[in-house]
Amino acid sequence: MRRQPFNPEKELKEIGKFRTFPSPMAPDGYLPRYDRPVTPRENFLAMLKGESPQWIPNFFYDIHTFCPRVIPDNVARGMVVDGEPMEELKKGGLDMFGVEWEYEELVGGSMVKPGNPKCPDICEWEKYITFPDLDSWDWAHAAEVNTPYFDGGRPVEFTIFSGLFERLISFLDFEAAALALLDEDQQDAVHGLFDKLCDFYDDYIGYVKKYFPFVDIICFHDDWGSQRAPFFSLATCREMLVPYLKRVADSCHKNGFFLHLHCCGKNEMIVPAMVEAGVDMWIPQPMNDFDYLLRNFNDKLVLGVQPPELKEELDEEGVKEACKKYVESTLVASKPRVLCFASSALRKYPSVAKMLDYLYPISREYYSKL
Repeated sequence: MRRQPFNPEKELKEIGKFRTFPSPMAPDGYLPRYDRPVTPRENFLAMLKGESPQWIPNFFYDIHTFCPRVIPDNVARGMVVDGEPMEELKKGGLDMFGVEWEYEELVGGSMVKPGNPKCPDICEWEKYITFPDLDSWDWAHAAEVNTPYFDGGRPVEFTIFSGLFERLISFLDFEAAALALLDEDQQDAVHGLFDKLCDFYDDYIGYVKKYFPFVDIICFHDDWGSQRAPFFSLATCREMLVPYLKRVADSCHKNGFFLHLHCCGKNEMIVPAMVEAGVDMWIPQPMNDFDYLLRNFNDKLVLGVQPPELKEELDEEGVKEACKKYVESTLVASKPRVLCFASSALRKYPSVAKMLDYLYPISREYYSKL
């Protein structure tokens, strides 16, 4: 991407609006559009392609999340993000495989109803698990009502709930799913199920391409770790998950999508598995060692880097200085293939929100000189 000098007077001028889904960040369904050298979409995709962007993308402004209710899992998980009226939506219920989820308003998410796993024996999974009929969903209606929200100015990310390990958990409950990855007597059955799941995900991703051609990124939701460590070793991940995650990555890439692996937990030890599978982007949670990740993996995949929490209230100069240090540190380490993802810090600490206001001009100034 050709470098252009930073012109604050021009680039910080609002010239219109991006239409988006109503949210706390955009109550009226619009976000400001500025006179920037390229669109947020062009900038974001340049980063994913391994090119140098014009500024550090801000996940909360520069990307358009899309989780339509036509997908039963989005409703069951309480994660619908689309253009239809939210007051008509009842969260929780059955997902696409008939697993029952209970939505908890307090935490804003769902869990599988415990104590009655859909598949009591993984070795006989074919007796218990029926794969969804993709043709039975009203894709055409979803395309009709949602397409007007996308104008090509921001990259669009479509989330798939759930990934391979999460899907196994939903069928077996957590303890049985973790054991099934390790038990030699159950591993062949897990391989068989994952093989069938990959066939299904390949068809599913094809439908996304057909009905939602404005999508750029598939977010594959598969949490692999806890607050302290991964749920399994790198060797287990390579044996039981990498071959199938690679097939999902291949399905994304052949349809022109990038693959973002949503993978919560302290998972820095198993990032080599993500790289080997062909993942394009990962946004680690704050408990991960970002210095280690940037040093060792940022030439192989895009990383979302958390800004400092800025727990104390800072004056304007203090916020600017914190933003400069953040940009300098990520730029030196990332060459520069990072995006800014503030997670819970954005809601907890007002100074973080103020810092994000300076992220564009400060990072734009630095990047224009590369």
